[in-house]
Amino acid sequence: MDTLIEIAEATGLFRPQELEELIGVMGAYFEGQFDEHHFWVVDEEDGEIVGVVYYAPEPMACHVWNTYFIAVREGWQRMGKGSELMGDVEEQVKRMGGRLLLVETSGLERYEQARRFYSQCGYDEETRIRDFYDEGEDKVIFRKAL
Repeated sequence: MDTLIEIAEATGLFRPQELEELIGVMGAYFEGQFDEHHFWVVDEEDGEIVGVVYYAPEPMACHVWNTYFIAVREGWQRMGKGSELMGDVEEQVKRMGGRLLLVETSGLERYEQARRFYSQCGYDEETRIRDFYDEGEDKVIFRKAL
């Protein structure tokens, strides 16, 4: 679990309170507190974790899933690892009958690379909720039909 947090922290995209929330979610998952439809997937190269993704169904929606977290270790970025992880998620979700996959991110300028990544993976910007995370920080939701 520490390695996954290190990867998230190294991206520089998560605030301290978001990292604390992530630690809580990971702890609950690895302690068996989530049902079988919550997934953490890691990508390894030569025994080293280089990427991680967490996804689960959207509550109260029919066959809609959300990619809640994705990160690739510095030094492995821009080498296709993130795209591979997203492709794996999409295939798994399709096999489980999923019809839509969502991903959410910030509208701040420093998240531009993340938004571009989702677009390159075939996700469309579906909506933007102004001032969601904080004043001046929108929530941007991407969507992909499976």
